[in-house]
Amino acid sequence: MKRNKRFLRARFQSTPHDSQIQGMLITHDPLGFLEEDQWWEVYFEEGQWPTVEAALLHRLEQEGLEAAYELETFDQQNWNQEWEDSIQPIRVSDRFLITPSWHPVESEDGVTVLVIDPKMSFGTGYHATTRLMLRLMEGLLRDGDRVLDVGTGTGVLAIAAVMCGAREADGVDTDEWSYDNALENAQRNGVADRCYFRLGSIEAASGQYDLILSNITKIDNLQLLPTIIHHLRPEGRLVLSGFFTHDAADLQMALENLGLRVVGEMTEDEWSAVSAIRDIA
Repeated sequence: MKRNKRFLRARFQSTPHDSQIQGMLITHDPLGFLEEDQWWEVYFEEGQWPTVEAALLHRLEQEGLEAAYELETFDQQNWNQEWEDSIQPIRVSDRFLITPSWHPVESEDGVTVLVIDPKMSFGTGYHATTRLMLRLMEGLLRDGDRVLDVGTGTGVLAIAAVMCGAREADGVDTDEWSYDNALENAQRNGVADRCYFRLGSIEAASGQYDLILSNITKIDNLQLLPTIIHHLRPEGRLVLSGFFTHDAADLQMALENLGLRVVGEMTEDEWSAVSAIRDIA
C-alpha cells in the first residue's frame, strides 16, 4: 500500500533579513511561499526538511543571523486545500481588492479586482508593504504613465498600475519563479499585452519611467537607488517600501541626498513606505 506524502509548513517571524533567509530557502526548491504582516511561511515535503533545516542553520550561523520559526506537518490529501484556504480575497485599499482565481468575487463600482495566484513569489496583498505600495501608488499614478516595478514578485503592482491607467508597465525580478508567476498573473488579468516582465535586477529595465515602484528590502533599496533614479524621468515619481518604520528616515535621507523631494510616507503596523518626486533641476 502506497503511503501518502506528508508536507511541512515552516512559519517564520518577519525580520529585516527576510530576503536573505528566503534566498537561502529558494535554493532548496520549496513548494510555495505565503506572506503575512508579522510572519511568512514556506512549504516543503516533510522528508526534505531535515536537509533544508541543517543547511539553513549553517548559513544563518555563517551570516550571523537569527530566525524564529514554527513547524507544522500535514498529509498529502490536505495539501491543496491547505494552500488554497490560506489565500483568501483581501481588500487592500479603497480602490483595490486582490483575490486568487479559486475565490472569484463580484466586482463593485469603483473597485479594481486583481486576480493574483501566487506561485513561489510574494505579493498576494497579505503583507502590509504590498498594501502600502498600492495605496501610495493610487495617489501618484497618472493616465498614460510608463511604470517600472522593481522586484515584481507576483507582478501585482505592475498589473495594478496598468489596470488603473498606465500605458505600460515593466517588472523585473531576479527569481525565475517570480518571472513565470508574473507572466501568468498578467494573463489572468487581461493585461499581458501591456505588462512586460524581465528576469534580472534593475539592469534589465529599459529607458526612463514616469513612475517607479520598489518593494524590496531596505538594503536592496539603498544599493539600487542611484540606478533606479537614473531610470526616473524628470518630474517622475518613486514609491519605496519593504522596510520597517524605524528605517524610513534612512530611506528619506538617501532620497534627498540623491536630489529627490520626499512627498509622502505611510505606515501600517511596523512597516513603512515613502514616496518622492524627481524635480526638474
